[in-house]
Amino acid sequence: MIFLSHIKKLAIVFVVIAIIVFSLSGGYSTHNIDNLSYVVGLGIDVGTDNNLELSIQLSKPGGSSSSGGESGGGSSSQSSSNVVNSIECASIESGINLFNSYISKNINLSHCKVIVISEELAAKGISEYIYTLINKVEVSPHANIVISKCPAKDFLDSSDPVLEDLSSRYYEIASSSSKYTGFTQDVTLIKFFSNYVDSFREPVAILGSVNTGTSTSMGNNTPDDSADRDTSYKAGETPISSKQGLENMGLAVFKGDQLIGELNGLETICHLIMTNDLKSCNIRIPNPIGDSDFLDVNLKLSKNTKNNVEFINGTPYIASNINVEIKILSATETSTEKEYSYFEAENVRLIENACNEYLEETIRTYLYKVSKEYNTDIDGFGTYAVKYFSTLQEWNDYDWLGNYKNSTFNLKVNTTLKSGYSFI
Repeated sequence: MIFLSHIKKLAIVFVVIAIIVFSLSGGYSTHNIDNLSYVVGLGIDVGTDNNLELSIQLSKPGGSSSSGGESGGGSSSQSSSNVVNSIECASIESGINLFNSYISKNINLSHCKVIVISEELAAKGISEYIYTLINKVEVSPHANIVISKCPAKDFLDSSDPVLEDLSSRYYEIASSSSKYTGFTQDVTLIKFFSNYVDSFREPVAILGSVNTGTSTSMGNNTPDDSADRDTSYKAGETPISSKQGLENMGLAVFKGDQLIGELNGLETICHLIMTNDLKSCNIRIPNPIGDSDFLDVNLKLSKNTKNNVEFINGTPYIASNINVEIKILSATETSTEKEYSYFEAENVRLIENACNEYLEETIRTYLYKVSKEYNTDIDGFGTYAVKYFSTLQEWNDYDWLGNYKNSTFNLKVNTTLKSGYSFI
């Protein structure tokens, strides 16, 4: 009996050891992290013969290497940390399959931070690609959607994260500039898809391009003496003298799944004000005091914008009450006595009224451009109009997205002037 007891104990020990050995020994699998190649950027262009040109930006293991140069300092090297490959294919899925056939590791999209679609392709309609990506489990719904004014492949090729070690991190923070400039919006795959399938609004996407390194504007016709001069650029037009890099400024406007227009920086600010997505921005307003032509101010929403839709003889009548607060950032006066004159009661009232008039005119121009020229409700006024319809069928029969072009607008802006940083 004692002998049998020892045999049982030894058998149990051998079984436990076998289980531990097999659990700790990693078998070969194509899903092993060592066998995966992670895509940080996906580009979709028009190819030849009705095909696509699919581009993938792959991150090399080990991050980026630094090149000291003569200065001895380190800077990220795009060529050492990332690789961009392109292929002609019939669809996104077949393109990924073709990439897998010659790349030594299995392509994985779970870390894709940006999906770049060229303007040429977006103008033809992109629903097929959006549905494909939203249904692909490994693609993050929080990847940003960028409509590029240049080929998507060139956009990915020009990614040069000088202040970041990794392109994945660079793409993450690039769209966050909307929080302090208002010149773009953080548009993700899931947000674009949600707005596309919605019957109350239409989608927008980030407008991107490649900086050419020139110091002159490309296509900006705003007069030099206009308050809108520095906010009326779009991606690829900003007069930044720099080495080639990426620009995200403005929004791509869609009707359904087709690109139909663009918003510049100032128009994007108007869009963010109407949708309550504006965090902070700097603009120039006419100076009613008379010591300078314009005042630079920081602008924020003090309350959520209140929108209301009514129907007059079947035509949408849209009223918006906008509340903002501003702080003076710069002025031409130098003496202490004159600086404080900005906050005399009469001057405060003049500045607030000047801001009210400027914003009302600017936002009104933006709204009529989007409704009349583009006939697309990217501000979601349909969510305020649907309450007048008893059934979904009645709403669909009215065709809000088709009738939005007939809308009229009534705007009321209320500005509160806070003490400027240098005028406290």
